[in-house]
Amino acid sequence: MSCGRPTRISPANIPCLIFCKRKFEPETKLLYGKPKPPYLPKAVCHSISTFSVQHDGATLHGWLAMPHGQISGAILYFNGRRESPTTIFRFLSSLKNQAVAVFHYRGLGPSTGTPSEKALVDDGFIVLDWLCARTQLPLSAITLVGRSLGSGIAIQVSAARQIAGLILISPFDSLVNVIRKRIRLFPGFLLEDKFYSVDHISNVSCPVLAITGARDTTIPTELTRTLFENWDGQLAEHEVPEGRHRGLLRYPSVENAVASFLTAISGKSGVPVFRNHNAASKSNQAPTHQSAPV
Repeated sequence: MSCGRPTRISPANIPCLIFCKRKFEPETKLLYGKPKPPYLPKAVCHSISTFSVQHDGATLHGWLAMPHGQISGAILYFNGRRESPTTIFRFLSSLKNQAVAVFHYRGLGPSTGTPSEKALVDDGFIVLDWLCARTQLPLSAITLVGRSLGSGIAIQVSAARQIAGLILISPFDSLVNVIRKRIRLFPGFLLEDKFYSVDHISNVSCPVLAITGARDTTIPTELTRTLFENWDGQLAEHEVPEGRHRGLLRYPSVENAVASFLTAISGKSGVPVFRNHNAASKSNQAPTHQSAPV
């Protein structure tokens, strides 16, 4: 079997798949995985400290990077599968006036509890409320950032709160379709946490920056296009031509895109770069990939 080619599943094998799912490979282990060790840089403009939040019988542990000077906004980061939550701290030098909060999902790292789609989304609301209280900032000054699996959480939280902006890195339309890129006829009922982001994006009203890697085979860019196909909101896009799924945050252009987007939604940029994705599709124009606001 070729590693890069989708695999067909015979209907006769479905009972075996169900047995394997229940008996040998718990979904929580498959979906969420053990995160990498934290990345804690020697920040020049921020002080990094730990925090913990209690919710629904679980203790969530995380880090908060607070700027030394005036705080103009804050970021809450939802990491990808097996990614360290602190990966976003690579951008701290470009986020001088932004507080940045990250945390381990329940059941991962030092956080207790059992992860599930509903639990992680509910935890996202709790940490978002904690961040607002800690920084004394309104929701209108908060930006959510979600990468890969974390994009599914960030979209659902953004759909229910009036935040400043949403940054999605390697987002998908549904987790089922991500798996079907590898296993063509994967039965959706085998997956309890489906993360149907395409069903929630319609309720997102804030500007969105979508960042993708053109050579990403884990979450191909077509799944990102499907996510926004019928969305009428303000969308800016940044595509890294040589970017793959891993290491996308290491590209300087991605850091610049994030910083520029934050400047634009704060009202400090005089050059509008957002477009109505649905309108562009209906006019049969090819999507333009922008390097984000300038």
